[in-house]
Amino acid sequence: MPAVTRAQLISDTREYMDAVQSTRWSDSFIQTVLNAVYDAEWSNILNAAPYYRFAQRNVTTDANGQVALTALDSGGGDSQQLLYRVMSVSDGNILYTETRFQDVPLATTTNYLPVYDRLYYLTGTYLQALPVAFGVGLYIGINYKPTALSDLASDASVLDWPPNSHLVLVYQGAYQLLLKGGAEAQSASYLKKLAEEERATMLDDLRRQTINPTRLAYPDQKWDWSGG
Repeated sequence: MPAVTRAQLISDTREYMDAVQSTRWSDSFIQTVLNAVYDAEWSNILNAAPYYRFAQRNVTTDANGQVALTALDSGGGDSQQLLYRVMSVSDGNILYTETRFQDVPLATTTNYLPVYDRLYYLTGTYLQALPVAFGVGLYIGINYKPTALSDLASDASVLDWPPNSHLVLVYQGAYQLLLKGGAEAQSASYLKKLAEEERATMLDDLRRQTINPTRLAYPDQKWDWSGG
């Protein structure tokens, strides 16, 4: 399947704006808008198909029993894997259950023995593991976004994007760019509709990549209930 570069994305966006020769939008401004679109559309993808980009990190808690969220990123240059959401935390044997600071406010300042003795919560730019202990090895499952469009090495860099779906970015970017100055609102509305249709098709394809039916599930686990 053909690869799409940043240069091609900018060029295709200009084409759909009917602005190939226009000086109203500089390439740098188009890239700025497309950067925001790229990030937002990756959020849409990972909300629809959480495991589309998945990794498991092996990290160790610091003296406060914490792990910096930056430790869950990986790679560099055009191959970055940037944390989007934490999906699971375990020590390799026991699964940690997510909680909130407000539910366990004394857990980091006093002896702590909850019903479930392995908990975690997010606090600022850290993941707090409970009970607090130094040097605990954790396996943290995450999903992630690729390198931001504006951080790619050059215009020749290839986008990390679902094959044959880059028109979602083109339509959505062109829609937002045509709203500049309010002069092209009608044309922008057409492109917004195209983006919605293309996005719906892409997400339907990504959220179900096997022939198995989609099943509804409760958010709790059987071991949350006695006798499970």
